[in-house]
Amino acid sequence: MLKQAEGPRKIQDTIGEALAAVPLSPNQWTLLSVIAALAAGAVIAVRQDLGLGIILFAIAALLDLVDGAVARARRETSALGGFLDGVADRFVEAIFLFSFMFYPLPIILMDPKIWLAAFIFLGTCMPSFIRAYADHKGVITRERALALGGLFERSERLGLVILGLAAGMLLSMQFFVYAVILACALSLVTIIQRLAAIAQPKV
Repeated sequence: MLKQAEGPRKIQDTIGEALAAVPLSPNQWTLLSVIAALAAGAVIAVRQDLGLGIILFAIAALLDLVDGAVARARRETSALGGFLDGVADRFVEAIFLFSFMFYPLPIILMDPKIWLAAFIFLGTCMPSFIRAYADHKGVITRERALALGGLFERSERLGLVILGLAAGMLLSMQFFVYAVILACALSLVTIIQRLAAIAQPKV
């Protein structure tokens, strides 16, 4: 697993070193990722241009990788930068899902807007909130809070939605809605897992 992680990290660091001379701070790169996501959301919601919107969201994702790489290259990593990066990640994810509330999607069991809203709440918001609030209230230690996992975390969540969107664009957008529904269910499982782990007495 470690060797698999080293490759992407080296690529990011190479990009960071190349962009370190650009007169933008790591936090400004983070802000650019949010701006790109807002532009992508507007393109999907207003222009109904799914192709261009996805390209802009891909740019937002790349910019999200750049901020940390530039911070490491400049030796400007900080707790505040990490915090802002995490907040930006949640904004970008929510903007992505919210934009599809304005895009024509097939109804499966109920209005797809409800599924998207449920996914934003159950997937984007609640798992992170549970971890942070448990730590804030002192219910568990910081170490236990950071170690909280679950079946369906952010990488799995985004991977499933991206696969569903790819199938939707190639075949039918029903696949995208099915992916969102499945993501809601798996996110709920993760929430339950984290609550159970927090409630379990420390041995």
